[in-house]
Amino acid sequence: MSLSLGYVGSRATHLPVFLDANLVGQSPHGLRTFNVTNAAGIVKQITVPYYLASDRIDPTLTSINAGFSAANSWYHSMAVTIRRPFSNGLEVLVNHTWAKALDNDQVQGAFGTFYGGNPVLDPNNLNSEYGRADIDMRNRFVGTLLYKPNLLPNNRLVRNGLDGFTFSGTATESTGFPIVAGMSGTVASRWTITGLPSPPVSAAAADGNIFGGTMSSSSGAPTTGRPPQLRRNSQPGPGVRNIDFRITRDIPIHEHIYMQFIGEAFNLTNHQIISSVNTTYSTYTGPTDPTKPNNTCPATTDAPTGSYFWGCITPFAASTPAGAFGKETGTNTLLYGPRQLQVSAKLFF
Repeated sequence: MSLSLGYVGSRATHLPVFLDANLVGQSPHGLRTFNVTNAAGIVKQITVPYYLASDRIDPTLTSINAGFSAANSWYHSMAVTIRRPFSNGLEVLVNHTWAKALDNDQVQGAFGTFYGGNPVLDPNNLNSEYGRADIDMRNRFVGTLLYKPNLLPNNRLVRNGLDGFTFSGTATESTGFPIVAGMSGTVASRWTITGLPSPPVSAAAADGNIFGGTMSSSSGAPTTGRPPQLRRNSQPGPGVRNIDFRITRDIPIHEHIYMQFIGEAFNLTNHQIISSVNTTYSTYTGPTDPTKPNNTCPATTDAPTGSYFWGCITPFAASTPAGAFGKETGTNTLLYGPRQLQVSAKLFF
């Protein structure tokens, strides 16, 4: 039996990330105040710098969707392998990888960096995006076993009844990738409420989110992005647990001719393997008239001097349990699915 330990690390710099080039290098000249409600129902008021349309380098233009070689990534992992070579009919191989992948918004996926799901909230503070990479899988275990009994070769009953079988299987278990949490609702550029002073036209946002500087990396249009109270990719996603099993039996027919019967089970325990989940974590609601009943976000005059109260961020309230954040929306992948059984035979001659 052998034990192997290995380390793999990588460092990548100057990776592409897409920002509004019309705001890069600029300072926000606005202030906005929001009421943020956490999952326990506690409300906290926050005031943040806010990019105005007038803060753009060229105010006559809207956003300029441009790629900057500014993102960096780090990867560290330890790989452990235990192996028992085939002996006395048994072979065992066990692998476990502990890893950590961090970056400041290098996006993976089918559309890659150009159409990633993690828009940068502040184009001049890329470090605030530092966190788990989209491909950060902390733990992965894969174990394989091969057993070919050879218990009593001189006993005809045992030899024909058991020793002709070969049993093999693979067990896979891994933690999930992080969930790219989102926020529903469009952060208002301006609002008007009867009886309360309205922000001037110049108070309009340059782009989106509560900072006013967030744009979609695909279209360059303002976008809401993730809830600002959450660190990027801080919500863990579902993992994988799967066992595949195989039984074969060789039946001799003639000197160099034999029939092999094969029985296979994929996802033997029929464990539910979640491939996708609901990702809406919070809801943004613009300020509403405090004199009207059933207001979800009454406008307030408690904002600090120089700031405007710009709305409320609350936990996403799904209409059904199936719509809650983190609830599974898919249970199938190209590699894993519900239990499948397969029987086949081969003739060797």
